[in-house]
Amino acid sequence: MLNNFEWIMNVTWMNGLIALGIFIIFFIIRKLFSRYFLKLVTKLSRLNNSNIDEALFVAFRKPVSFLLLITGIYLSLTYLPLPDNWEKTVTLFFKSGSIFVLGWGFYIFSDAIGLFFNRVGSHLDVKFNEIVIPFLSKIIKFIVTVLTISMILDQWNYHVTGIITGLGIGGLAVAMAAKDTLANLFGGFVIITDTPFTIGDFIQSGSIEGVVEDINFRSTRIRTVEQALITVPNSTLANQPITNLSKMEKRRFSLNIELDVQTPGNRLSSCTDRIRRLLSGREDVDPQGILVYFDKLSSSSINLMIQCFTRTTDLDEWLKIKERFNLAILDILSEEGVDLATNRPQMVFSEKNGLESSQNQSSTLHDQHSEENESSRSQTRQS
Repeated sequence: MLNNFEWIMNVTWMNGLIALGIFIIFFIIRKLFSRYFLKLVTKLSRLNNSNIDEALFVAFRKPVSFLLLITGIYLSLTYLPLPDNWEKTVTLFFKSGSIFVLGWGFYIFSDAIGLFFNRVGSHLDVKFNEIVIPFLSKIIKFIVTVLTISMILDQWNYHVTGIITGLGIGGLAVAMAAKDTLANLFGGFVIITDTPFTIGDFIQSGSIEGVVEDINFRSTRIRTVEQALITVPNSTLANQPITNLSKMEKRRFSLNIELDVQTPGNRLSSCTDRIRRLLSGREDVDPQGILVYFDKLSSSSINLMIQCFTRTTDLDEWLKIKERFNLAILDILSEEGVDLATNRPQMVFSEKNGLESSQNQSSTLHDQHSEENESSRSQTRQS
């Protein structure tokens, strides 16, 4: 073990000072780069009105700063009289660090990939879906990470293809375990390509209803009305119907009113006419979908069906309009003297039922009288 450090005894003061000087020079360059060079590049990119250039330099600021640091360490160590095995190891660490710095920079820059797509879309007059760019950013991050690790392992003579081949049955087990992950990944691609919704849309799928906040390789995050965050697997979401409520051009208002069955026909006709005029005179109501009709008749009520479509799809505004309609309809019914249906008990009497009822009543009175007589006899015996 000590033989590996014998080379230290051969280091002269001059070699040590020069190596230290090399490290100090690169350390100062690193400080100057972090403080001044980035500001200069930022000003130049703003003059060119290129957000991509600025994002690129911002992404590689810390990686380049780290590269200058490890370069100073590498050059200062290689200036010393290192043995061959030490020099090879230091070189491998430097190459691995350089590859890591390159991958680190592109990993950060992948967050700004939206700037590139927006610039390309502006030239080609193409608008990219808001859900596509974050998903592509995650894919690019995954590819950069895999390539970086593979290149670093290759520097140390660990070939990724050989490792995967050597897994054998273990690789098959991993593939079986990753079956659900692959299903969710393909489900994410289906959602991306089919674009049933985008980030920020209010959707309904099964019993889940809320605003889409994010989509990644495995799942989609949905914020419900109760402000709870639900994580839905992409494979589940891709295999069931999805209702995009944000894509509605208008919202339906539907009301069924049960009126008193004794309401005169002229009053009912007057109510329907006034409600039609009420809805037709509103600017926030689509005139094509107004339906006000005497719909059903039963022994207990008259059903009045009211339906229309509001031009707004905003939930809060729709509820306010709905409230105003309900109050106005109640006023019309009150002015016309039309009452709502109430549950009335019905009495059905027949001769047979009446006879049976009388017999049952006589039998009940007879039983009560017998019980009273028996009670009196008991009291007499006790006396």
